[in-house]
Amino acid sequence: MPLASFGGNETFTALLKAKTAAYTVLVSESGVIFTNRGATASVTFTLPAVTNLPIGFNVTFYGLSAYGFAVASGGSADNIVVQNDATADSITFTTTSRIIGAACKVVWDGTAWLSFIYVGATAAYA
Repeated sequence: MPLASFGGNETFTALLKAKTAAYTVLVSESGVIFTNRGATASVTFTLPAVTNLPIGFNVTFYGLSAYGFAVASGGSADNIVVQNDATADSITFTTTSRIIGAACKVVWDGTAWLSFIYVGATAAYA
């Protein structure tokens, strides 16, 4: 069995959390890496409301299930910056051959969510 992210006398740099159903990220979860390990359907991760959200808040999402995942704005529409769109509402990973290993990090800059998409994923923006 693998070690927990925090165990014994060692502290690892990232806390990992697997979600198999829709989940709203908490303000206390900055720096967490979320996965969809074990999911049997697409998982939507909703970002926290941005009211009083500290600049630099960030989370990463990583695909480990072939069912895909989405990252959605929470409470404020049109505030995710993606390739060629400064006012997206969500990022959805659906290309079957590219879901496992697809990753997305978002960082709150005080005005918008800056998105960083990794692993050659094909993503759709809305």
